[in-house]
Amino acid sequence: MKVIISFILVMLMQVHLFGIDYDKEAKSIEDIFINVMQLYKDGKSKEARELTQSAYFSHFENLESGIRINLGQKKAYAMEKQFGDIRKAIKASQNEQILQAMIDNLNAEIKEVLPTIKGGVKLVAEKSEDNGLSAAGIEVASSPWSDTLKQISADLQIVISAYDAKDAQAIKTAMNKIKFDLYRNTGLEIAIRRYATGRMDQMIQQIMGVIISENINLNKEAFTQSIKDIDELIQTAVNKLPKESYALAPQIEAAEDKKVDYAPVVQNIKQKMADVLKLYESGNVSDAISDAGDIYFDEYEASGMENKIGAIDNPLKTATEASFSKIVSLMKSGASSDKIALEQEVLYSKLEASSEKTSGETGGLALFIYALSIILREGFEALIIIAAVVAYLIKTGNKGHLNLVYSSVGVAIIFSFVTAYAINLIFGVSLAGQSREILEGVVMLVATLLLFYVGFWLLSNAGAKKWSHYIQGHISDSLSSGDSKALWWTVFLAVYREGAETVLFYQALIFDANSSYDFSMIGAGFVVGVVALLIAYFIIKAFSLKIPIKPFFIATSAIIFYMSIVFVGKGVMELVEGKLFVPSIVDSIPTISWLGIYPYYESLVPQFLMILALISGVFIIKKRESNFNKGE
Repeated sequence: MKVIISFILVMLMQVHLFGIDYDKEAKSIEDIFINVMQLYKDGKSKEARELTQSAYFSHFENLESGIRINLGQKKAYAMEKQFGDIRKAIKASQNEQILQAMIDNLNAEIKEVLPTIKGGVKLVAEKSEDNGLSAAGIEVASSPWSDTLKQISADLQIVISAYDAKDAQAIKTAMNKIKFDLYRNTGLEIAIRRYATGRMDQMIQQIMGVIISENINLNKEAFTQSIKDIDELIQTAVNKLPKESYALAPQIEAAEDKKVDYAPVVQNIKQKMADVLKLYESGNVSDAISDAGDIYFDEYEASGMENKIGAIDNPLKTATEASFSKIVSLMKSGASSDKIALEQEVLYSKLEASSEKTSGETGGLALFIYALSIILREGFEALIIIAAVVAYLIKTGNKGHLNLVYSSVGVAIIFSFVTAYAINLIFGVSLAGQSREILEGVVMLVATLLLFYVGFWLLSNAGAKKWSHYIQGHISDSLSSGDSKALWWTVFLAVYREGAETVLFYQALIFDANSSYDFSMIGAGFVVGVVALLIAYFIIKAFSLKIPIKPFFIATSAIIFYMSIVFVGKGVMELVEGKLFVPSIVDSIPTISWLGIYPYYESLVPQFLMILALISGVFIIKKRESNFNKGE
């Protein structure tokens, strides 16, 4: 019980929201943006971008949890996204007035939310109607504004084509159609002014006016950024619109459709990766590395694509993540642009395969198979460790300690649900992936240390000569002291390690279900999977009990050592995917995921040291066993 309470306290410390001076953080952001504008006017674009980043990471992140909990993740993400938009506008040398308007709008929104987050009027997790997909650029088919948004996006493409052709009149005609026919006459302008903010409407119209007046005189980068700003600002504004605004929208019957087309996500990733390559070739390596990491979270994870493909084809998800990491690592190592472009093509092929697998209707049978495969895949590794610990306790006459196993499994399952919920609630769509990767990485590395300890403990016990005397003595004494805690934590981490991710995978399947039949098939797949795991557990346990105790200890130690080496490789990769650091590539080493082998110094060096420690430990144990036997 003491162990459980300690862990609960550690987890609760992560969720603190008290003691933050929200007014001070808001004032700091406002002051920083004054300096940002001054730097921008002085032509110091890079410094202005870096200062914008510091406003987000050093101050807005302290406000974000309060916004997300009290006003919903959709609101928090829309505000967070504006920091990225301001940074992009600076990079694109945007008009000073437009940039100031963007900053003023963000400052006004922060002031607007302060009374709510300071008062903490409610503790409600708001699930967006589209599960965060609107914020990632994927529209909600059920919204009456969706058709207007699609038409605006389509006509913006016409404007881009006209700019490329240097056709000033075509640009003017298309932009006037967007401004008057689509934005104003559909009622969207009134809805945004009335239900979002007047400042946002002002920004949208101001950028439209700049494109119409400046036309082909705008440089390519500023033009592209302006088009993107219009598209994203309108998307963000529509995300703010409540259901009351639907009465103003064109009345088009919209059928509910939960199927998401990830083709636009893949296209966005390709375009952004092309920009990353250009940045790299121009010598902006740090910006290229940062942008590549952002693409992984802002597109692949935030869109829901990662969880969706993880539920359907986990090896493909893992391979895709490895490709993202490799691109970043190649840039860090100073690889040629051709080599990076080649790895980008590998990534694109995996993304297209993922898009194919996630497109089309997901029928009840497919949902059943996916639900079954998730629980079997994620549960089997934990099952091996649980069965080994249970068999060990029974074989050594310590059945009384089986409650250690049952309590650790139960607590791990509960905390898996709590963690999945907390990650979505506190970090939301945009940062949930990153936070989960880091959490999984830390859990894996802690599990590695415990597994290594337990493995050596079992291996050292395998050499005992008088088993009946040894079992009655040393093992019982060990369990009465500190080793019982090690066993509890080993089982707990084995289950908890993948628990939260398993919950999120099932969440992705549930979002894909369209009928009670679909939901029942997901439930059936899960139940059948659990039954299959229980059968496997009893078979493994029964087989283990029939093995003589010395070979059992040696075989169990070997399995545990193998898993600890795999865990350290995968744990380091989770931290890489969580953007904790950029790995250093080793070209000559292939990726062997089932062994936890990845071509990076940061994972290979710890694995090498573990193998070295294992070999040294075996020699020491053998020597002690030999000396013990000689002394008898």
